[in-house]
Amino acid sequence: MTSPDPELVRLLVQELRRHLAALTAVPIDVPLAKRSLHALRGSAGLAGERELAGALERLHRRIREGDEGGLGEAAAIVATAVDRLSQGLPALPASWPVPPEDLVPIPIDALVRAQYAAEVTDRLGRIDDALATSGDPVLAVRSIYRHIHTVKGAASAVGDEPMSWFCHGLEEKIRGAELAPAAREAMHEVAQWRAILGALLEEPEATLATLRARGSHPSLLPPSGRSAPPPSSPDAAVRPPHVDGDAATIRVRAGDVDRLIERLDVIDRARERIAGPTLRGRDTASKLRELRGSLAHALRLIGPARPWGAPAGALAEIERVAASLGGFGDEMDSASVALTAAEQSLRENVIDAKKELATMRQSSVGRIFARLTTAIESEARRGASTVIVQTRGADETIDRRIADQLMEPCLQLVRNAVAHGIEPPEVRTALGKPASGTIALSGRKVGHRLRITIADDGAGVDVAHVRRRAVETGLVTAAIAEAADDDTLLSLLFLPGFSTRQSSDLLAGRGIGLDITRAWIKRMGGAIRLSSRAGVGFTARLDVPIESGLATVLWVRAGDDEFALTAQSTRRVEKNHSPGELRAPHLLACLGAAAPSDASYVVDLGPPSDDVPEPPAWVGVDAIGRTEELLVRPLGALVTGFGPYAGAIVRGDGSVRLAIDAWAIAPRARAMAAALPGPRR
Repeated sequence: MTSPDPELVRLLVQELRRHLAALTAVPIDVPLAKRSLHALRGSAGLAGERELAGALERLHRRIREGDEGGLGEAAAIVATAVDRLSQGLPALPASWPVPPEDLVPIPIDALVRAQYAAEVTDRLGRIDDALATSGDPVLAVRSIYRHIHTVKGAASAVGDEPMSWFCHGLEEKIRGAELAPAAREAMHEVAQWRAILGALLEEPEATLATLRARGSHPSLLPPSGRSAPPPSSPDAAVRPPHVDGDAATIRVRAGDVDRLIERLDVIDRARERIAGPTLRGRDTASKLRELRGSLAHALRLIGPARPWGAPAGALAEIERVAASLGGFGDEMDSASVALTAAEQSLRENVIDAKKELATMRQSSVGRIFARLTTAIESEARRGASTVIVQTRGADETIDRRIADQLMEPCLQLVRNAVAHGIEPPEVRTALGKPASGTIALSGRKVGHRLRITIADDGAGVDVAHVRRRAVETGLVTAAIAEAADDDTLLSLLFLPGFSTRQSSDLLAGRGIGLDITRAWIKRMGGAIRLSSRAGVGFTARLDVPIESGLATVLWVRAGDDEFALTAQSTRRVEKNHSPGELRAPHLLACLGAAAPSDASYVVDLGPPSDDVPEPPAWVGVDAIGRTEELLVRPLGALVTGFGPYAGAIVRGDGSVRLAIDAWAIAPRARAMAAALPGPRR
């Protein structure tokens, strides 16, 4: 099992302690307790405590359906989780494969279930194929793990709690099987439990009962009479899949694609090494022709052979050498032309191959939106409300791993929007709003970052109320609260404890779990911004850096260092004709290093915006290089924390250069420019 993030665990413990008071109050405020459970469920999921998140989800559903006896159980579970997490233990002990007593199947909408069943059936077939393979067991286990993870995600999205719970436990059993002995053992483990996956899809109630009755015995059979798939014939492993011409697809691991791109980089560096000698060969051919001309000129000066002059043999030898030099020069020139053409062809093919491989590891924002839409509709059905989902920018492509990392915080935000933002239909009608609420999902690349916006037309947040509460609780002084703008006041929602220091009417449940959501986004190197109007709606905007990929970059030199600026975030480049007179800080100064006062060029790093036009963000550089299309690699968390960098680029000689994140450095440049003397750029 992977180690939890200590910072997320610390925040989760704070959340649990904060909401425990609402669950143990006498008399208990049931609406507030429901909101607390909903918030803690999302926070536990973000912190990686799946057992706790599942238990709280089930209790929340029971209480919502009128079983208020679940409130006492909820308080006991939260208290236990606080105690265990404080000791460095998981929030709840894992019981897999014996299901918790309150784990029961929930009816799934018929239309959604048809699509869900088809997806699960397809994944189970792929698991069977992987179990039947006679190839590398490590690769087989990795494939099986991905399919189980996909089934778990689909089950979670449609509300199939038993399947989601079982897949999570099976994931943990086979996680980390990187060595052949462990991989074979993991395959044996999956084969023993494979039948349960199919039975949970077809007969969940009877399967849960059997699991509880038979305990953790691995040889049990599901009630449907199914068993693990029988061993396949020897040629089953090599049986070709059914394909339809160009529609055939294969699945490739992202790590394999990365390694192929790295090998193409090695080829590209070899190409650069070929390009150098090719140019030198062309120069040598030119010099040989010059020498031939010099010899011909010398022969003309000597004139014809005479008895008293140069010997006839010497002249003949000079003529032969001159002819040979000319021949060598022509041959080298032809070879240079051929090598140049080959180098250019190799360069174009490497670029095309990189683009195609980079595309293989890409996903679309629409994949995130599809999961969010399913979660919104499921949450709306549970709350007896109707929500219309609008999407924009679903065609934007991003790295698949970024899409996976964004899923949890986005799910938390949309579930909060449905549960705490969208008013009940009768309330909306009384307010003059449509009975159906609307949640708008949009995605757009802004410079070297992805912006995901989640907006609802629900109750919103009363910012004036937030201002008053901030002063009442001593969080800020009255003068600061009065001077603060709405964005600053809404940022208080990220502070643990703020939203529970008043009655349940404050913020209509907003702010619950937002501290953990922000910690998750910050761990990705991103930021989250909130905006709201009371009675009109609430908007959360997430900006995260887009991980590695092919990008067109402009090389610039600042002092002794060379940096890459993505062409997408470079609006203008100008010659600095009047050094020292323009308010444009040097790039090195923006990076916190010693910098010269003058710069030869100025570059506007202001990225495009989908809101209001951003003002210029001019920075000075000492030299402008060429533009290239290169692979920008992701940075580790440690390097990312040291500066506004978008990634790293490996040059042909093996050296590493850093790519500047214009989104992060532009505000610094504007702030430093405002403090510099002289006219504004």
